[in-house]
Amino acid sequence: MRRFLVTATPPTTNGDLHVGHLSGPYLGADVFCRAQRLLGHEALYASGGDDHQTYVVTTAQALNLAPAELAARCGRDIRETLCLAGIDIDAFTTVDEVYLARVRAFFTRLRDRGKLVRRKWTFPYCERTGRYLLEAFVNGYCPECFATTSGAICESCGHPNDPGSLLFGVGTGAPARSRVRPREVEILVLPLEQYREQISGFFARRRETMRPRVLRFVDEMLARPLPDFPVTYPADWGVPVPFAGFAGQVFNVWAEMLPGLMHMAEVARVRRAPDSSAGVWAPDSGYELVQFLGYDNTFYFSLAHLGMSFAHGDLLAPTAIVTNEFYHLDGAKFSTSRRHLVWARDLVGTHGADSVRFYLALDNPEQQSANFTEPEFRKTVATRLWEPLAAIEAAGGPAAEGPEPALLSRYRDRMRRAYTLETFSLRQAAESTANLLALLAARAGTDPALAGHGLRAIAELAAPLLPGLAARLRDGTGERPG
Repeated sequence: MRRFLVTATPPTTNGDLHVGHLSGPYLGADVFCRAQRLLGHEALYASGGDDHQTYVVTTAQALNLAPAELAARCGRDIRETLCLAGIDIDAFTTVDEVYLARVRAFFTRLRDRGKLVRRKWTFPYCERTGRYLLEAFVNGYCPECFATTSGAICESCGHPNDPGSLLFGVGTGAPARSRVRPREVEILVLPLEQYREQISGFFARRRETMRPRVLRFVDEMLARPLPDFPVTYPADWGVPVPFAGFAGQVFNVWAEMLPGLMHMAEVARVRRAPDSSAGVWAPDSGYELVQFLGYDNTFYFSLAHLGMSFAHGDLLAPTAIVTNEFYHLDGAKFSTSRRHLVWARDLVGTHGADSVRFYLALDNPEQQSANFTEPEFRKTVATRLWEPLAAIEAAGGPAAEGPEPALLSRYRDRMRRAYTLETFSLRQAAESTANLLALLAARAGTDPALAGHGLRAIAELAAPLLPGLAARLRDGTGERPG
């Protein structure tokens, strides 16, 4: 038996989840966890609201709300949407005193061990807004691939940037021609280059459980000196730095995320496995850490968090980093800020969780970008899920009599392979199930025993993907086509 600790990148609490969000880490991690339990393993699934992103500040400003009010409201919306979509998450936390204490304790340990280094960092400062231009407060061009991007990371290529490398940066949320001047600030950084040998060795050992684009990205980054990773920066939204000499600074929200996820994991352990020992993120906990995330977050999880783990000296390192690519809507990126989106709760509310889960798995951007259109969604769900099922049922509600036909062993093998960590694929699970349904529908009138056994196999093995349909096939309950 294997024991998995599974995380999905905490979503920014500046809006509800759209379909692009749902198609990524949240569905993938849910199917993976359900599948591991089906296969006889243990799995904890943890996430929580990413309340301290600067995007919360910019969205709250546009809505004339306090950032804390927006984060709390959106956190509730996100939890409700996950539930509606059948995402069986063990912990979806928000910021509380325990969380804050764990974040401060984590960075205090790094400071006390001498792992955080003081660096003088030059930030553009907007005199009109009183903000240092970082993260969502600045837009410009990526110095690596030249795509338009905000500060800190490029969503297109995944490479980091800073105020000194971002090309033609312009402050957001300020009147035109606002005066911007450079200001030098002493911050704390983690020198990632010091961990080059450990990082290289880690990825040499883990190549079989990392997706190809993650490995290419790491190779690109290791082809040059690794950057210093800012652990603190001058801002007033986030966890205040409690160290002398750093007044007016908060912990970098992406650095905060690692101890935040550790907190979320402990909450998940208490809820799902209350009799187990504390410290699931300890290297001797017996858990394998599997992290689901969008490719644009790869730098933080593959390098920044890994470097922080090595600096800490007593943390579980990931067994696998499972990324997904962008899911586009009508040919353009889903965007909460531009309101170019389909809300996940609206789609689920109209069509049901199983229909949405089925299509988002079948069309999943797991290793390539994909494009969502509602007409294609409706057509595919009808023709590849509900119509074949209706045809099987119309043939007389077949019963599974006699031994299971040998051909179903191939379906079982393919589904187990799709669910196994080293070969995990939502697309394969959905495609195999859709193809079997089509075969069963074509043969239902002449081979009712095959149809009955086939539906029984689907009820068992497609349950992680289609929990409502699986329940319906087992005992007459659960979701029905709308």
